[in-house]
Amino acid sequence: MKHVLVLGGHPIEYELTRKRVKNINIRVRADGTVGVSAPNRVSDRAVEEILVRRGEFILNALEKFAAQTRQGNREPAYDQGDAVCLLGRKYLIRLQEGKKNRAELEGDEILLQLRNPSSGELRKKTMEDFYKAQCLAVTTELCRGIHPHLEPLGVPFPEIKVRSMTSRWGSCKPSDKRVTFAWQLVKAPVECVEYVVWHELIHFLHLNHSPAFYGCLEQFFPDWKARRQRLNSGPWP
Repeated sequence: MKHVLVLGGHPIEYELTRKRVKNINIRVRADGTVGVSAPNRVSDRAVEEILVRRGEFILNALEKFAAQTRQGNREPAYDQGDAVCLLGRKYLIRLQEGKKNRAELEGDEILLQLRNPSSGELRKKTMEDFYKAQCLAVTTELCRGIHPHLEPLGVPFPEIKVRSMTSRWGSCKPSDKRVTFAWQLVKAPVECVEYVVWHELIHFLHLNHSPAFYGCLEQFFPDWKARRQRLNSGPWP
């Protein structure tokens, strides 16, 4: 029987099979599906509690397999006239030869100035550096706006990191006072980015996705479900 559980802000579908086994077994497959086998005596709720506790393992495995799949697919070329997204809005790439490798917004275009515009590897690196910088700026600004609401509850202003992630939009490590966001997140509309920032900051109060976590998220950010749905309705090119 198929079930859905939200891990790290993402709905994860898993197939639960009842077997004559002693323990709950979790298998993340290379095709991105998740299989769970459990004894008949264990309730569905108990199974979900185990999955939440193993959430980091499941998300890391899904991310690994997604990255492997992505390597086999065509990646954006970031070539002349290609359409890309930034904060939910589409821009066209305009290539230009120049002394420095840089990308910047110019109206409805993203100017990609490169020493060697014909190099696909250089175009990719420069655009990803641009996205990372944009993501860091946007998430930092949102954290500054959101943090005063949570500071009275003991939430520290976090160290903010950005990196590539393929199966989740963000992560939180309260012990290090750090939140990390996928740079790909900045392709989505800002209201979707705001949802992810709220989600990760509330993890300073509730480590897992318990009812208390979602109750707190609902209290501070009532339309989180609509924001999450829009975010996951991508893909954002």
